[in-house]
Amino acid sequence: MVRFTQRPARTPGFDWLARVRNPAYTGLNRCVPCTVVNVGLTAVAALGVATVSPPLGVAVAIAGLTTTYLWGYAVPGTPELTKRYLPDRVLAWFDKAPMTDSLGGIDPEAYLRSAGAVVDIDGDIAVPPAVFDEIATRVDRFTSDDVLAATLADTVGLDPDDVTVYPDGVGYAARVGRQPAGRWESRVALATELAAHDLFSRRVGGWRALPADTHGALLGAFRLALPRCPACNGDVMLGTETAESCCRAYEVLAATCEGCGARLFEVDAAMVGQEAAVVDETA
Repeated sequence: MVRFTQRPARTPGFDWLARVRNPAYTGLNRCVPCTVVNVGLTAVAALGVATVSPPLGVAVAIAGLTTTYLWGYAVPGTPELTKRYLPDRVLAWFDKAPMTDSLGGIDPEAYLRSAGAVVDIDGDIAVPPAVFDEIATRVDRFTSDDVLAATLADTVGLDPDDVTVYPDGVGYAARVGRQPAGRWESRVALATELAAHDLFSRRVGGWRALPADTHGALLGAFRLALPRCPACNGDVMLGTETAESCCRAYEVLAATCEGCGARLFEVDAAMVGQEAAVVDETA
């Protein structure tokens, strides 16, 4: 899952960058391992050429770095090269962003419990029926992608004309202008997150003051706690499966609706294991 981020105000002198940048491999879609590999290869090539002609070496460096910045890579076939020659543990290290980084020390379960968003049932956490019904009612109101886009724009304080949401593979994505700005596991996941954000902003004191990344982490934890799908009322099952990025395959922990097949939550299973180990060590 990639979180929606607000785009800085446009600078007319730099609008040409948006026209030549490849959004599929830049912005939030940029692959860090592939970028590192390309920067490294550019440095090696520039140094090699510089031994013959320093000015030409500088030109190679500028060309390679500019291409990597605008297109995500300078060497064709980079994802396959990265997958083949970088160890999986290195690729995994680049992909991981510990939840504690975005939560700022907040315990998501304790926060959601204190807000009344989840309760303890038979030793597990679950969303109370009243809260689930409110979320489901709000999700039903998102009758089109235009409504989703307008709500998302209002949530982050952008012009609705600048925001677009659209299917992206098995997930759903948003962009501001031509630039990728966020991605969710499914349309239902996006709708549920917007519905929960609206509910929390009206009921939970201090919610609006939290950073956007913290909002995203807490809303993800809330979606993981849902026992049923807000869109079709189907049962949500938790399991693991193999997912693929552009340059590696990895196991994910996923919450999926058995009724409509919508993915409500997904996280790298290795991250969950590492966080559990940290909790055990500090207990």
